[in-house]
Amino acid sequence: MSSKKRKIEPLLISCNWADCSAKCISDWELNSHITEHLEVLNPDCDAIYKCVWGSCEFNTKCLTQIQRHIYYHGYYNALLVQGKYECDINPSIPKCCGPARICDKIPELKSNFNCEWTDCERTFVSIVEFQDHIVQHASFEYEIQKSPDDERPKIQCNWIFCNKQMDNKYRLIEHIRTHSNKKQVACFHCGELFRTKTTLFDHLRRQSDNNTNKYQCAQCFKFFAVEKLLRSHMVKHVYCYKCNMCDMTCSSASALATHIRYRHLKDKPFKCVECEYRCVRESDLNQHVQLVHTKEVHRCEEPGCNYTVRTYQSLRRHYLEVHENTPFIYICHCCDKPFKNGKSLSVHLIKKHDYQLPSGHKRFTYRVDENGYYRLETTRIESLEVTEQILTPNLFEMSNETTQDSNCYEIVLKTNKQRNAEQRIVVSNDGTDVQPIGEIVISLPTLDDV
Repeated sequence: MSSKKRKIEPLLISCNWADCSAKCISDWELNSHITEHLEVLNPDCDAIYKCVWGSCEFNTKCLTQIQRHIYYHGYYNALLVQGKYECDINPSIPKCCGPARICDKIPELKSNFNCEWTDCERTFVSIVEFQDHIVQHASFEYEIQKSPDDERPKIQCNWIFCNKQMDNKYRLIEHIRTHSNKKQVACFHCGELFRTKTTLFDHLRRQSDNNTNKYQCAQCFKFFAVEKLLRSHMVKHVYCYKCNMCDMTCSSASALATHIRYRHLKDKPFKCVECEYRCVRESDLNQHVQLVHTKEVHRCEEPGCNYTVRTYQSLRRHYLEVHENTPFIYICHCCDKPFKNGKSLSVHLIKKHDYQLPSGHKRFTYRVDENGYYRLETTRIESLEVTEQILTPNLFEMSNETTQDSNCYEIVLKTNKQRNAEQRIVVSNDGTDVQPIGEIVISLPTLDDV
């Protein structure tokens, strides 16, 4: 009985402007109310504008920036109220166990919100007005694209660099909100923002105190509270993107973009001001400056330990190995010889066991096994499309027999120069529909041997 939704009256959204007790029924009404408060702020080049929303201590010399900031407070308040309401009407959803929010989590808003719809150059100080504006674009686009006989054509998104087509107006509205990073709810306890109430519920279920550990990933042994979370996680193990310039495969578009920038492009836009060093990303430059040009060190804070090191990563490793007694031990899966780091194990695998790096990859991949040791990842999950791009037609044939999952197919390699033996590779035809139990798709890291 407790799992059923109960009817809860929608909560009103409070205005937390100093000494104001107004309550509004929607984010739009609260936004209009905030506009009235902001009218008392007068432009003054020497003034420092202080936020008077709740306990917020933000201040700035820019009038527009304080306006953006306070408008966002109202938007954030509405999300908190909506998040509390969704949890109240779904009592079966567990409570948040994270640290309680002390104040509103307002991002650093350095500029106005820009609409990037084709031929629209409007900017907004209020995020609520911005979100409403882009929905109007979607609705208007639907009206001008539908045909006179009331058929529903594909509706195209005209956001800059996006030509995606949607089936109807409502899907287009949902899609365009991804461009503006529209949030629907916030966790009332910890304050985190979420795009949908489903992702809010996932946030609550996956916390350690709420996790039932009922579902386990067969690839990395992580536990999940519900099957949906496991299935979403499994997609991260599927390599669905292939580099057009080599056989490197990645599990995400961002990882592929990073690979191309580092491996195939010569452009290094960031240059050190103290030497000739150039690099791809600003984070690389910051790391270079820290290691080479600064004397800053990180000190172990454990009593009686005088260990110092230049990087935080090395300090963390020291703490885990020395003070937590959890050393990073890499084990060879062929002979069980232990190593302190993955680089040493990689050299061992190549020299002692004649292993080769996966085609397109510059290093082996290691993962933690059920005993807590790092071992070579001997399986690589790839989509059928990616595998067909890597293997030429004369090197493989499709087996007539499919696996139990109709979306999986078995490929038999005809030749193997190194070991002169057949290798069977099961690949998935749909990376988004991976079965979460057992061995799903197997792709050995010796594809470059053929």
